[in-house]
Amino acid sequence: MRGKNFGIFALLIAIVVVATWLEGNFVAAANLKTLIRDTSLYGLISIGVAMVIITGGIDLSIGSLIALCGVMMVQVIDVRYERYDSVGSIVEIERPEDGDTRLRMDAVMDPIRAGDRMVYAGAFSESQVYLTGEVTQDGNVWLTTGNPVRSLQPGTAVSMERIRYTNPLLACGLVLLAGALIGALHGLLVTRAHLQPFVVTLCGLLVYRGLARVWTGDDQVGLGSALADFKATVTGNVFEFPLPLVAKLSGASESWSEWTWIAFPFTGVLLILVAFVAWVFLEHSVAGRHLLAVGENEEAARFSGIRTERLIVMAYVVSGLLAALAGILFLLEWNSVQPGSSGNFYELYAIAAAVLGGCSLRGGRGAVFGVIAGAAVMRCLYKAIVVLGIEQQWEMVIIGGALLASVLFDEIWRRYQLWKSAKSVATS
Repeated sequence: MRGKNFGIFALLIAIVVVATWLEGNFVAAANLKTLIRDTSLYGLISIGVAMVIITGGIDLSIGSLIALCGVMMVQVIDVRYERYDSVGSIVEIERPEDGDTRLRMDAVMDPIRAGDRMVYAGAFSESQVYLTGEVTQDGNVWLTTGNPVRSLQPGTAVSMERIRYTNPLLACGLVLLAGALIGALHGLLVTRAHLQPFVVTLCGLLVYRGLARVWTGDDQVGLGSALADFKATVTGNVFEFPLPLVAKLSGASESWSEWTWIAFPFTGVLLILVAFVAWVFLEHSVAGRHLLAVGENEEAARFSGIRTERLIVMAYVVSGLLAALAGILFLLEWNSVQPGSSGNFYELYAIAAAVLGGCSLRGGRGAVFGVIAGAAVMRCLYKAIVVLGIEQQWEMVIIGGALLASVLFDEIWRRYQLWKSAKSVATS
């Protein structure tokens, strides 16, 4: 296991070095931030599927569950507008070359929040202007919008529509609960109905994608201008950290001594928290050791008094929960979900990252930090393809080749360990 973990980290470093040598922009600050964000998002679902793989199972439904949970989040948020009967007029309009357009009204209004919209009579029909907030200057309240709204002029009569939606934290909680329940259903079908994990989750892959498409009429759905502050927090940066040499390698500076500050996104913090909990569970808890024992030999674990069914169900619950979390995060990143395509092949990326990171498809083996390194390898390979200008058609070929190489290495390493154990027994 340690040998394979060392190998995946060595592979990650090799990819970064080669890609940077071929194209310095690979380590540009913006690109590194994107790599951290993408690794975090894919790392979360990889940890979830790793828990299932450790038990000797598989979860093929992750991509479809991400799409379904994204659609569910949109439906639960339930963005709607309520029109106020009061009508006011625009007194003054400022349209700076840079920045938001500002509008001053002739009446005192309730505070505006991002997503509220102003409605007025256009040339042919009713027109709408989405507002981003308000600012106060010299005692006057100005409404702001990112639209220059050339059709609006002082004296235009307008009315307001206030945006309404479910509390985002409550909505996230409901979606996460749904993901956990779906995972529990998978676990119960595997343990109680004695169905094969491949069959159960393959059916889930088809059913959840179909439900997402039926729920939305196969149309793209999104949050629009709702949850602006919440989205800014979740998709924003938490802190910055310095890196040496990056400025010179990326061509941003001529000096080798200059340090570059790299933004660390909120999703990266989530990954760290989830990874820490998973690491403590696997490496420093009795239940984690029991989970590894279940994957190594379920029957022997059962005879040893381990509640194998409960642990297997728990693994699927974790996988479903993290898939639901990823569905929420991807929605907030994209602001919309396409039920027919969102999340496509993500289950394969997650499985590949888990296998690359040291999980054996036979079960019984897995390391959290190796899985994260596997996710990083997958995203670095993808980003290298983009930065180096390689045709996108090669993405699947390269990722598939990396996965095949990892599986071959896993088999060679397993046989080497068996040979080493047999040799030590023979010589003792």
